[in-house]
Amino acid sequence: MKTQLNISNILSLLRIFLAFIFTILLFESYKFLAAGIFLLAIFTDILDGYLARKFKQVTLLGKILDPAADRLLFLLTFLVLLFKFNLPLWLAAVAISYHLLVIFGWIIVFELKNIAIPHTFWGKMSSFFQVLMFFAVIFNFYPKIFFVLVSFSISVAFISYAINFFRVFSKKGEEK
Repeated sequence: MKTQLNISNILSLLRIFLAFIFTILLFESYKFLAAGIFLLAIFTDILDGYLARKFKQVTLLGKILDPAADRLLFLLTFLVLLFKFNLPLWLAAVAISYHLLVIFGWIIVFELKNIAIPHTFWGKMSSFFQVLMFFAVIFNFYPKIFFVLVSFSISVAFISYAINFFRVFSKKGEEK
């Protein structure tokens, strides 16, 4: 049996901690420090996935922690952008709904099918655009361009996750 608490999972736990530190710093208007913490959190996301695959240390805990840490970071980001940086309410609602629906979808699939749905290409692209938008908003660098890009990418990512969700439920014999 693989050890559940390995370096990849520790990095995911660190990302959860960093998400809260980032949120506090950004809410208190320490933009540059918050941006650095955000970049560190993104780096831990990239690193934990790489290390888990390279050293064949993919664990059940990691399959839960990694997406949970990702969603927490993005949910907190959108909340701070909404309340502190005047992100349009429609965009915050779209993004927060997307992240919550993905979380609930993953929970349902895990509970009923005992599998974790992996990230999709479109989900990763959407995350990339959300990161760019975050920097555009806090540093006021033409953020409106990114609003359209993010809303479109979230829509495409949601459709890709919905397709995967329905594929999983159309397969027989994988229930617990």
